[in-house]
Amino acid sequence: MDGFGNKHTFLKNNFIWENVKYYYWKVRAVTYSNVPKPNEDNIRFFAQNESRVNFIANVLADEQSKKEYLGIIKFKQTGSKKDFPSIAENKKTQYFIKEVKLDENEVFIDCGAYIGDTIDAFLARCPEYKQIIAFEPDSKNFGKIKEKYGNNSKIKIIEAGAYNKDGTVSFNDSAGALGGTIIDDNKQENCIEIQVKSIDSLNLEKVSFIKMDVEGAELNALKGAEKTIIKDKPKLAISIYHSNDDMIQIAEYINKLNTEYLNSEYKLYVRHHMPLPYCVETILYAIIQ
Repeated sequence: MDGFGNKHTFLKNNFIWENVKYYYWKVRAVTYSNVPKPNEDNIRFFAQNESRVNFIANVLADEQSKKEYLGIIKFKQTGSKKDFPSIAENKKTQYFIKEVKLDENEVFIDCGAYIGDTIDAFLARCPEYKQIIAFEPDSKNFGKIKEKYGNNSKIKIIEAGAYNKDGTVSFNDSAGALGGTIIDDNKQENCIEIQVKSIDSLNLEKVSFIKMDVEGAELNALKGAEKTIIKDKPKLAISIYHSNDDMIQIAEYINKLNTEYLNSEYKLYVRHHMPLPYCVETILYAIIQ
């Protein structure tokens, strides 16, 4: 049993764990000894939401998704390497797993475009495409994307965060280039005002693929894309790792849209794209096949 009432057997990993250093966010490497001890807050949260976790696991499309989803949740509680899911997908496949099919008609929306790295990965896989729309609220990162792609008429760069409304919000940019966070408390240090915009307000004719990694604002950004999702049924690649709540509520939201409006056409997948000991880069995919 996996601890959530499901009979999922976690695959053993053949990696040599001890004394191996892993590269994280292009900033620092750490060893397995840095893995946290059992986390009481995580244990409490997931115990209180056990039925919701089981529900999400049961709507996922394949056994690999179930194992990776339940495995990373269990690891978040125990910190034990035996609970960490085997890594079938590496960082290079993030947002572009084999189930994501691309063609020359792609209209790709990159929410949290950073410095254009996901655009680079998209273009490497799909050199012939219709349009790219990139959301990036950080002015320095926006400038780097504009310098790289500003002369490409098929790439529209928006200096704003993807959200559930058009306007301004408070933004904590203390993380610098690694990514800021939309916040409710504008009295925090390093707090600035940024522009936000909803995907629905773009009134695009046809969207085929939406990727989101917006530092915890994914659910609001999805709500701002609800009409587009219902109308166009785009492929979705959504980060769910920013909080325990996100590990559950983002999948619940997409599944609700899927069952209520889309005739359950979406198949939902979860892939974790970082090795032990990292709980980051867990992505929920919604794909019509």
